[in-house]
Amino acid sequence: MFNRFLPKEEKYFQDFKEIISYIQEMARITNEFFSAETYDKDIFLKLKPIEHRCDEISQRVIKRLNKNFITPFDREDIYTLIKRIDDIGDILLGACARIDTYSLEQHVDGAEKITAIIFLQTKELEVALQDLHKPSSQIVECKAVRDLESEADNVYRASLKKLFIEEKDPITLFKKKEVLEMLENAADKCQSTANIIIQILIKNS
Repeated sequence: MFNRFLPKEEKYFQDFKEIISYIQEMARITNEFFSAETYDKDIFLKLKPIEHRCDEISQRVIKRLNKNFITPFDREDIYTLIKRIDDIGDILLGACARIDTYSLEQHVDGAEKITAIIFLQTKELEVALQDLHKPSSQIVECKAVRDLESEADNVYRASLKKLFIEEKDPITLFKKKEVLEMLENAADKCQSTANIIIQILIKNS
């Protein structure tokens, strides 16, 4: 109800804050899922309604862009930013869904470390998006997101190397490799989101 009375420009910032809070919760749940002793489908099922809420926010922003002529910054940047944030959630849900689809019971080594890094990235992104219309120290948080992506990339490469050395079953190897690739892609999307925020800050400084 309150959002109805906000100025149109302010609504965009509210949407960014709302969607990143949901993405952070998805990252936390995903890390909980991959860190458990056995993969718990009940944990995975918590993600779908949250991801659905993220889709709703993304669509709401896009519809507003199509109606409004005045936006707080470039329309293309708003569209790209909301889509990148939404993409993070889509990938996290997809990675967990692969475990269920493939009936994987063995742990995917490295997945818990990468998801822990993604959770840290989302926390930094949440801070960066808090006052996007009041540029201050967001570039610091954005650089932290990019540093964390490098860390996730290192874990991914080490995990992949270990997987190819130790896993003898080619089908299981393929399944685990795909999960690791998806999680590494989620970390990449976090970095891409940070890059867009920096671009917006520079354009509007």
